[in-house]
Amino acid sequence: MGTGPMFTRSTLPTRCHPEYRLRFMGMHYGLIAATATRQEFLAELTRHAGEFEVGPPATPDDKMTIGERNGHTFVLDTSMTLSNEDDMVLEMSERLGTVVCAGAETVSGTYWITAARDGVPLRCVFVQHAGMTRGLAIGDPLPTEADHPIEDLDGEGIFAALTWLGLDAEGWLAEGSSDVLRWSGERNPQGGQICEIKRTHYERYKRPDDDNWLSRLTAVVRDEP
Repeated sequence: MGTGPMFTRSTLPTRCHPEYRLRFMGMHYGLIAATATRQEFLAELTRHAGEFEVGPPATPDDKMTIGERNGHTFVLDTSMTLSNEDDMVLEMSERLGTVVCAGAETVSGTYWITAARDGVPLRCVFVQHAGMTRGLAIGDPLPTEADHPIEDLDGEGIFAALTWLGLDAEGWLAEGSSDVLRWSGERNPQGGQICEIKRTHYERYKRPDDDNWLSRLTAVVRDEP
């Protein structure tokens, strides 16, 4: 397993940490997390998305990285290509236990999480203010959502949900090691029921072409730590 520098608060576009200075404001990346070792996770991921190559220790500029902490595997996906593959996560959970994909792109007001355990979907949330007038939610809210909604600029709700599901992504980002993960892209994961539900929801609630939603935005000023 790699021993390269991990994405601490000083290098990762995530929440404020008292020991580091933020490089970016807000969450602009995706995560995949699973209750499985890295070897088990990569074998299952390859079944769904083709070949992957694990490279050298990661740097903050790499688009996709992978690491393991306490027997759980985490992928940081700044390209946001695989971290929103809901049906892939559902199918992977049949062999790996609990699998979650989640993330946010706060410029467009996009937030998502899909959690599954043993082939059973637990929760799915999809919000996209730039494209939809109404968000999508499937399943009962997680206990963390009352105090930490999934829709949060700094990912507070996503990290709280992951922790409640037994996946300490925050601990990995702060203290774990990470290696480059290169995806051949030769085969895309197959969409399924969740993908179809999201597509139908988007078509029903997509913003009209003349909806100038940007004019209703309000700037939020936050002091630097």
